[in-house]
Amino acid sequence: MHITHRENMENRRVKLTICVEQETWEKALAVAYMKNKAFFPVEGFAPGAAPRQALESAYGADVLYQEAVNDTFPEALVSAIAEQKLQIAGTPTLSVVSIGPEGYTFDAVIDLYPEVKLGQYKGLRAKYDSVELSDDDVNAALQSYQRAHMLITEPEVAELGDEVTLDFEGFVDGQPFEGGKGEQYPLLLGSGAFIPGFEEQVVGIRVGEERDLPITFPQLYHPELAGKDAVFHIKAQKIVRHTIQELDDAFAVTQGFTDLHDLRRQVMEEALRLKQMQAQDAFSDALIQQVIDNMEAEIPESMVEGQLQGLVQELERQLAAQGMELDAYLEASGLSRDALREHARENALRGARYELAMMEIARLEGIEIAEEELDSKYAEMSQMYGMDLQQLRAQLPPLRMSHDLKLARARAVVVDNAIRS
Repeated sequence: MHITHRENMENRRVKLTICVEQETWEKALAVAYMKNKAFFPVEGFAPGAAPRQALESAYGADVLYQEAVNDTFPEALVSAIAEQKLQIAGTPTLSVVSIGPEGYTFDAVIDLYPEVKLGQYKGLRAKYDSVELSDDDVNAALQSYQRAHMLITEPEVAELGDEVTLDFEGFVDGQPFEGGKGEQYPLLLGSGAFIPGFEEQVVGIRVGEERDLPITFPQLYHPELAGKDAVFHIKAQKIVRHTIQELDDAFAVTQGFTDLHDLRRQVMEEALRLKQMQAQDAFSDALIQQVIDNMEAEIPESMVEGQLQGLVQELERQLAAQGMELDAYLEASGLSRDALREHARENALRGARYELAMMEIARLEGIEIAEEELDSKYAEMSQMYGMDLQQLRAQLPPLRMSHDLKLARARAVVVDNAIRS
């Protein structure tokens, strides 16, 4: 990669013209060929056996270009930004200028961080709540511990409160309808997750038993099903019951404690630690809000957009961990993607302002992240998440890691120099 041109544009924007040379380009094309050759049948050759020259003759010399560009431009862009020491405010706009067997050139239009004028960020004052455990706190912590360590059994017959794994299919006028079928669906009886009247009819079912459940859809439902009579054919695959165990010495011993007194002591210590963390977080957040409120800066739209994308991606990851897709969540919530983005926009704007404020503090304080500190952080995360270092660096590149560490250290400057009131 090399930069062939830099143009400083209006409104703190920069356009870089970046060239990806033939050696890198050729390697990327070879990789793209190996990954995709099976998907391009060529007359006279078995599937996936056509040489690259034959494939390109059949489909055009540029058949592999798009994938090769996708595989090479991120590293080229990151390297160019690092070489120019740019602080980018959002996702750059990219366009290919020229492309061919010798390589390609693309333009990257980049929004730079705006000028930031900070107010006071040292010696700020905020309330720091005293931390004590009330009787209610202790009882809540013990109850939470009981709920987290319930006795799990698999009874023969389902009752309200049990989780029943179901296969089901719904029919209206004898015909299946879209979205009415599911397999291995875990349903908590009494949760109200299904149509009214459904869960009550599952009570009493046995593992392996099949039933037909007559249901009438509510009037306030999808228009195509609202008010209609339906029949759901179900089969119970598994029944799981979670029972809260009595808080006594016997229970404590099963959890690895000496007795109930030992369990209570450790649960209370953890509850106290959590309250201390909450008090520290509230103190820190109040200070940071003061910094943000006293800051003057014009926030680039691309920076807000980048924050929005991050928030949506984080939501998608959280939903995926629960076995749900974003579209299904939005449908259940009655939201569109645009409505979700608008709802999250205020948080995105605050995230952008926070990032600008912390990076300005990092600049003023001369905060830099040494290579040794990066290596130490990668090693710590590798041990914590059980990932090898190469995988970690691929998912969280050093430039991103360095940026995040700067934000954290700038935040610490604010908190460590503040006054508790």
